[in-house]
Amino acid sequence: MDQECQPDAVIRVKLDQLKADFFEYIEKNSDKIDANIPVFYGQVIATLEKALPGITDDFYDRFIDSITLRVLETSKMSGDLSHVQKLFDYAERQKRRKTGKTLYDIVLGINLINTEKYNEAIEWLKKYRNVDALICPALAYCYLARAPLPVRGPDAENLSRGPTPDALAAREQMIELIRLKPPVNRLREMGIGDDPGINRIFWFMLKKAIEWFPENREYLRIGIEKASEDGRRDIREELLGLATERFFNDMYFLRELYRLNLENRDAGGVAGVVRQMTQQFPDELEPVYYGMKLSIITTHADVYYKFRKLALTKNIPRTALVLLDFGFEMMCGKKHEAYACLDEIKLAFGPHNYYAILLEYVTHDIFSDDEKKVKQAKKALIDSIDHYCLGLLMIKDT
Repeated sequence: MDQECQPDAVIRVKLDQLKADFFEYIEKNSDKIDANIPVFYGQVIATLEKALPGITDDFYDRFIDSITLRVLETSKMSGDLSHVQKLFDYAERQKRRKTGKTLYDIVLGINLINTEKYNEAIEWLKKYRNVDALICPALAYCYLARAPLPVRGPDAENLSRGPTPDALAAREQMIELIRLKPPVNRLREMGIGDDPGINRIFWFMLKKAIEWFPENREYLRIGIEKASEDGRRDIREELLGLATERFFNDMYFLRELYRLNLENRDAGGVAGVVRQMTQQFPDELEPVYYGMKLSIITTHADVYYKFRKLALTKNIPRTALVLLDFGFEMMCGKKHEAYACLDEIKLAFGPHNYYAILLEYVTHDIFSDDEKKVKQAKKALIDSIDHYCLGLLMIKDT
C-alpha cells in the first residue's frame, strides 16, 4: 500500500515497532556503532526507506532524531564532546530538512551539564531559553554551580558581603523564566526532556526561586503545571500546599486544589475548596459549576438544587444546564428522568444535537446489567460533560 495513503496513526505504529527493533540493536552493539557511525546510519536509512517508503519528511526526521538520541544514551563515549558533535553532525546531514540543530544543541548542552562542564553548557544553551521551561533553570544552575562557596568562619562577615556575580546571574536566569514564559515539557514532545539529571536541576532551581522570590506566584504555577504533566503528585501536593497558603484567593491554585482533592476522592476537601471559591469569588459562575459537578458525583440532591438555583441567577448557558441536569439524573439512576433530560438536550442543541446521539449510547450502557460497563460509561459521561462545560464557560487553567 502507498504509504502516503495510510493514516498517520498507522504509520506511527509501524515507526514505533521499527524504532523498538533498532533500540534493541543499539543496546547490544553500542561500541560497534561508535566505531563506525556512517555504516550504522546507512543501515538505518536503508531499513527505513524499505519498510516505509514515501513517509513525510517530518516522520523521517523525527525517526532519525530518536535513533540518534538512543545512540548517545547508550554510548560509553557520551562524555567525549568531540565524539558527540561528530555524531550529531552526521545525523543532521542524514535528515531531509535542514531546520537547524536546536534539538542536538540542547541535548549537547544537557550532556555538558551532566559532565559538569558548566561554562560550555551556558554557551550551548543560552540561545534556547524560549524553547522549554527546563532551560532557564539549567542555566541558573550552571551559574550557581560555578559560583564560589560562601566564606565561613570568624572572618566571614568581612570576606563575603553578598551574592557573587554568578549567584546573581543565577537569579537573573530564574527571572528570565518568568519573563519569557517558555512552554512546559516541549522538549518531551521533541523526544528529550526525560533526562533525570536535568529534571532534578529544574526542581532544585525552582525551589530556590520560590525562596528568593516568595511574592511571585508564577514559580509555583509553573511547578504545579509540570508536576501535573509529569505525574509527580508528591511535588504537586507540596507546591499546592504552599500556593494556597501564600495566595489563598488565587483561582488557579484553588482550581488545582479542587482537582487534586477530586483525584484523591476527598469529598470533604473538594467541598471545602468550593466554599472557599464561593467566598472569594461570589459573583463568578465557576465556583457554582464546581459545586454542581461535586453534587453530581456524590448524588446529593439538596446540594445540586442549591447550586442549580445559584447557576440560574448567574445566567448559566442553557446547553450546560441541560447537560448537568442529565448527568445528575443519570448518576442518581433515575432512568425515566434521565431520558426526559435527554429529550431536553436535543431541543437545546437544535440542529447541532449530534452530541445527543453519543449520549444515547452512554445512557444505554449506564442502565445495563454489566457492572464494568456501567462504571466505564459513568466516567465517560462525567468527563464528557465536564470538558464541554469547561469550554463553554471559558474556564481557563492560568
